[in-house]
Amino acid sequence: MAPLDVLEAREAARADRLPGLARWQYPRVHKGMDYDLEVDTSQLTPLECARRIQQEFQL
Repeated sequence: MAPLDVLEAREAARADRLPGLARWQYPRVHKGMDYDLEVDTSQLTPLECARRIQQEFQL
């Protein structure tokens, strides 16, 4: 998970993304979904996310 402004900035930085796709997907992609764990990729580094996942699931 990440805030919409972060997702839009990531989208703009990638040449293979359609402009506006992040905004369109944002309210839809996780609607009605329950997750065992959520990590905020705007606040954690990839390594911190991996460690959080590892801790949560005792891997």
